[in-house]
Amino acid sequence: PEALQPHAAEAAVGAGARGHQPGGQGAAHRAGRALELLAAVEEQKRKRMEEERARVAAKYGADGFDLETAKRRDGSEVEELARKVDQERMAECTFKPKVKKYIPPSEEAAVRVNAAAILREDALIKQKQVKEYETLKRYEQELHDASEFHRWQEKMKEQDHLDEERRVHQRIVEMQLAREGAIDAFEGQVRRKGILAGIQREELAMDMAVRAVEEQKELVEKQQLVKGTQEEREKAREAELRDAKAKAEKAEQLRKEKEAEAERKRREDEQEMERRRDLIRQIRALEKVPVERFKQFDPAEGPCHGLLEEMSHSELWERLKIAQAQHAKELEDKKERQLEKKHEKQRELAEKAETLAKIRDRARDESRSRYDAIRQKKQENEEAERRYREKCVEEVADKIQRKKAQKHEEELRLRKELKEISMKRQFLAANAEMVEAKTHAEQHAGLDREARHRQRDTLFEQRRRNEIKSKEAMIRRTNRQADKSDLKGMHDAVNDRLQRAFKADAVLKDDIKRATRSARDSQKMLETRLKDEFGHSSNKYSGLLTRAPKSA
Repeated sequence: PEALQPHAAEAAVGAGARGHQPGGQGAAHRAGRALELLAAVEEQKRKRMEEERARVAAKYGADGFDLETAKRRDGSEVEELARKVDQERMAECTFKPKVKKYIPPSEEAAVRVNAAAILREDALIKQKQVKEYETLKRYEQELHDASEFHRWQEKMKEQDHLDEERRVHQRIVEMQLAREGAIDAFEGQVRRKGILAGIQREELAMDMAVRAVEEQKELVEKQQLVKGTQEEREKAREAELRDAKAKAEKAEQLRKEKEAEAERKRREDEQEMERRRDLIRQIRALEKVPVERFKQFDPAEGPCHGLLEEMSHSELWERLKIAQAQHAKELEDKKERQLEKKHEKQRELAEKAETLAKIRDRARDESRSRYDAIRQKKQENEEAERRYREKCVEEVADKIQRKKAQKHEEELRLRKELKEISMKRQFLAANAEMVEAKTHAEQHAGLDREARHRQRDTLFEQRRRNEIKSKEAMIRRTNRQADKSDLKGMHDAVNDRLQRAFKADAVLKDDIKRATRSARDSQKMLETRLKDEFGHSSNKYSGLLTRAPKSA
């Protein structure tokens, strides 16, 4: 039965594979027989195993042997213990620690900031204030700002995003429809390639036969070439021997010349080495003569080198102590100044921290309101996209359903044509030439039908592309005209505001000129009257002196 099991399994698999083919009732019957045979074999094996187990239990007893080796720990148990120990040891070293359940904080965390953070945030606030001041100044000078343009720009960006989403969904619909068309075209190409493959196989067989003849001819030519090359190889060996002999003679001559040159160089080196040894002996003899080099040191005596500002060692120590005391005093003064600066800086940082905390609270409130508005707008956009997507899916389903219906009708028509063709073939089976002519006619009819379908699909696709291109061109033209009209309106408004500003500026300048001129005239008249009345001086004493002579 064990020997029959693989063959029975193969028979069952083969029978199951053949049972799916049309008209395979006998194969299905054989597959059922094979499965029954497999079940019987498995049942026999199970019974034999139970009998053997009962026989062994009856022979050796129900408890069996109590061996000491059974109490030993096998390798698997030791490995399991080692694995548990390693897991406990490496639990703290893992890159994926156990994450506890998130508990949201009950109150806001108090963030402690340092001086660098305060200064950095204050610098950012000052930069924003400078930008706002520049914006206000530009608005004051130019009498307009870019807020309206930015609103229009954001609106156009949102509109472009919606148009892009619609275009993507439309492209998805087109791609799904194109997929269905591609599947049909692929099936037609498979049939066409089958015919071409048969023709190519015949051509390949003919090419292989021609290639075999050419290879045989090339083999004969190569054999002749090898024979001639072997004859030329002997002549090359003789020429190599002659060249090797000439090279050996030349090398021997060069070796003799090098030996003579080496001998001459060795003699010259010996003479130079002897001369250097003599010089070294003379220098060593001169160095052995003793020289008196000692002078007693006096700290109160000057160096007496004839230089300006010479001082003795003791005077230098006194000057050094004075300089060190002065340096210590300077350090103490510097520390006091630094402490004052530090206290002043701490007060400034505390004031800045309070201001930044207020600004931060106000910014948090504004960001929350802005985030709520953005989230609401995002939800509205998602809802609109979802409705549009559902609409596109419904359109795609309708189009695919219609296309499947058309395909089903075409398949029915093709089946009807094939049935008619098969009936005609049965009537024309006696005449081989007529059958062959009919076959060619059917093939040509199929190719013509395939060409018509391909041409129709190509024309439909080209017409659709042309319509899409014309629509896109019209949309771009409309957008350009709208942009031009908006730009022209904006230019007209700006020019109008500029003209009004220029007129107001001219009136203001005229008023300033008139006021300046009148002030200058009145000042000049006042100076003239005072000069006539008091002279060059206008103090109180000059007035008394002027009135005294008049009274006299």
